Amino acid sequence: MAEVNLYESQALRTVSGPVIRPGGFQLTDRGLALCRMASGARMLDVGCGTGAVVDYVRRRYGLAAVGIDFSAVLLEDGARNYCGMPLVRGRGERLPVVDGFFEVVLCECVLSLCPEPLKVLHEIRRVLQPGGYAVLTDVYARWSTPDAALTDGPSVHCCLRGAVDRVTVEDRIAAAGYDALTWEYHSLLLKQLAAQLVWTYGSIDAFWSAIGDGSCAHGTVNAGLSGSGGGAGYYLMVARKPDAD
Repeated sequence: MAEVNLYESQALRTVSGPVIRPGGFQLTDRGLALCRMASGARMLDVGCGTGAVVDYVRRRYGLAAVGIDFSAVLLEDGARNYCGMPLVRGRGERLPVVDGFFEVVLCECVLSLCPEPLKVLHEIRRVLQPGGYAVLTDVYARWSTPDAALTDGPSVHCCLRGAVDRVTVEDRIAAAGYDALTWEYHSLLLKQLAAQLVWTYGSIDAFWSAIGDGSCAHGTVNAGLSGSGGGAGYYLMVARKPDAD
């Protein structure tokens, strides 16, 4: 069976809205508040999806925001819904941007999807100005060794498969040369999204069926999505590129 891309599915976007992740614009607001960006600051959204956040921060904060995503499906939707938004296709592992161009880079619910997350972090650091900020939100594992049924079992492209524990996240940040400033727990947002899926579809199993992958309907994945049983959590992290190497 071909792998299903959860974020391209209308079944998820019907519930999550255009941001396609827990927390919506509210969590973006929180991350940017910790950076205190002035109007006109240059921002990159890595894994921008349809470009909803790019449009939002341009209107709300006056940021000179650009988005990049690898999904042609989501970018096509963005071109229809946010006409004229600067959205380009590319991968986080190889950003088509010159060194030191941006003052802030968002990477929201993306690192756990990437096959080479450390390389993505290095690329984000490369395109940041000295003293620039990386705002990261993502699923993380509350256990030190993720259950193989979660990381290997689902035939769906989703962030739960790439979840790692907090120590691993922080080790990657240090290895990529950032100063870690803030770590906040926002696991309630993951539970809220799971509750909304149940409310809409009747059960998590019914949701998996709606995206066309009934094989995902097993206890480990469902527990991870709901944040129950000590499984998956959700974090916001702000890291800073040093003023000088």
